Amino acid sequence: MTPASTTDILTHGSDRPRRLSPRGLAVVIVVGLALAGGLVAARLRPAPPFRLIDLQGVYAGMVRSDGQNDAAVIDPRSVAAEAETVAPGACEPLFEASVLNRPPPGALDGVGTFWALGPAGVSLFTYRFAGPAAAGREFARLAAAYDGCRDTRVAVTGRLTATGQLAGLRRDRVQLAYVLDSGDGTKLAVHVLALSNTVSWQYRYVPVPGPYDSQTAQNVMDSLADQMRAVQRLRR
Repeated sequence: MTPASTTDILTHGSDRPRRLSPRGLAVVIVVGLALAGGLVAARLRPAPPFRLIDLQGVYAGMVRSDGQNDAAVIDPRSVAAEAETVAPGACEPLFEASVLNRPPPGALDGVGTFWALGPAGVSLFTYRFAGPAAAGREFARLAAAYDGCRDTRVAVTGRLTATGQLAGLRRDRVQLAYVLDSGDGTKLAVHVLALSNTVSWQYRYVPVPGPYDSQTAQNVMDSLADQMRAVQRLRR
């Protein structure tokens, strides 16, 4: 009768589970806390301010429906202002960077693009400031004008003309949106976004009868904000 086969088990050292010494356990805890602290610090570290090259990278993804990109650097010193006027004068800041084509005070440079959509036109541009505080002051200036001019009769005259009640569409700590509808089909719509050391504008000239639907413009601003934050995360 053949004896039953057995399986040999090779062992080395004690078969008792190894335990960390108090000193080893302390080292593990310290290392773990250090790693966790580093992750928290990385999350809490302020995002770096945008450089001009960062904005160029953001706008590289802003293409027209035909796949073309017309993004260009903006030099505030070479921008030619339009001849339009805004009344009352307290509402002028709301149309300076868009309708009047005047660079905001303190702007260093920027990047922008333009889409022609039949008779309508859309401008999207971002100005860069020395730091978040300077960009914050510009946004606060616009927000103050927005608060004072909402539901006020405003007249823009010049190459582009529109007169009507300024309707507020959005007002929070980082975005403003408003539209001036002349009632005869001409609408001047502006959306503003403040992020880090930048302020961005989306300006829509819509000479088409019917109510203004802000959802498409809001989607564009949300997409711009997402791309800008993605660029910031790459630099953390």
